[in-house]
Amino acid sequence: MQVRSASLVLAFMAVGLSVGPLADTPGNPASAFWKTAPLESSGLPVSAVRALHAEIEAGDHGLIDSLLIVHDGAIVFEATYPHDYATLNEGLSYPSPPPWDYYNAQSYPWRGGTQLHSMQSASKSVMSALIGIAIERGELPGIAMTLTEMLPHRHITDPTKAGITLQSILTMTPGFEWNEWISYFDPANDATATELTTDWVAYLLDKPIAAPQGTVFNYNSSATQLLSETLASAVGRSTADYAKEHLFEPIGITEFYWNDAPEGFTNAGGGLFLRPRDLARFALLYEQEGVWNGTQVVPKAWVQASSTPWVVDIDPDDPAYDMGYGYQWWVYRQGNGDGPVMYGGWGWGGQFPLIIPDRDLVVVFTGWNIREESEFAYPFNLFYERIILGTDAGP
Repeated sequence: MQVRSASLVLAFMAVGLSVGPLADTPGNPASAFWKTAPLESSGLPVSAVRALHAEIEAGDHGLIDSLLIVHDGAIVFEATYPHDYATLNEGLSYPSPPPWDYYNAQSYPWRGGTQLHSMQSASKSVMSALIGIAIERGELPGIAMTLTEMLPHRHITDPTKAGITLQSILTMTPGFEWNEWISYFDPANDATATELTTDWVAYLLDKPIAAPQGTVFNYNSSATQLLSETLASAVGRSTADYAKEHLFEPIGITEFYWNDAPEGFTNAGGGLFLRPRDLARFALLYEQEGVWNGTQVVPKAWVQASSTPWVVDIDPDDPAYDMGYGYQWWVYRQGNGDGPVMYGGWGWGGQFPLIIPDRDLVVVFTGWNIREESEFAYPFNLFYERIILGTDAGP
């Protein structure tokens, strides 16, 4: 059974007013961007949204920290669900050392008492956007470039590894032997083991090849870290600095934090912290096909390629994972049935920027369901089944 916070704050949004850690700072230009509209204007079933909100508030779905719904560019619902993580995590320890100590309530999920929430692996989708921007700007040659070209300073001698392409890295199909499917509390998990090393990319490159590239989907956080090193090496500056100039500032994100991996490159696999409203900005940018205030920030073709399921089914043997994968974006629903396409990011603990283009919808969840004994439902399923399809009446 999950532990529930004693202090939960209701912030049901009919006109987009927020309270608690989600609130924008008065006078901040970020605050001025968001329009608000009544939930009824979205076409969503109001009673179903209210019911889901009440369940989240009651703790029925674990530790969800926020929910935000944007329709046609306006906030129609926003709620925050505060939890006392210092009390909840008291006496608990994570196997990785600082700063990867995810039970440290001063650092996770909210950073140092700020409004910045850990994105975990939703950081990967932001990294993908930066790769697309760099290709468009001519700073990277394209998705056919190989590891030899991406990391010339690494002197990769294995011809099979040297020939792995950027596209294979983006789609999580490079072929490395890698196990990130087991618990992150298990030291046999390669992502956890990596955090004990001083060079995450070297750890990956030392791994043997288990399958020809492009043939097997195998989720791999260090492969995304390789993208950060590739970009920084090509442009001569950190991925975080590049993101600030070419992605965050153009869409009005004025505050973020992005930590570094030990080898000195921005931690693209999971180190980004954003305010939930700013995660919604990023998702809205993609819902608008990369355009922000009339400016093409991310190439339209890159947005379309990123949301294309290059991997049609990430695990054909398990119907629970009947979803595809694009360029560091999950394609949760492919429009094969009665419902619309839904794609988005996925961060450990419950970070979900979700995009439903046919409904002009962006939905953002943040949370911290990382405990081994937690009982929770995946928010992307909750929202799609309960709100979009209306086929699940709830608990």
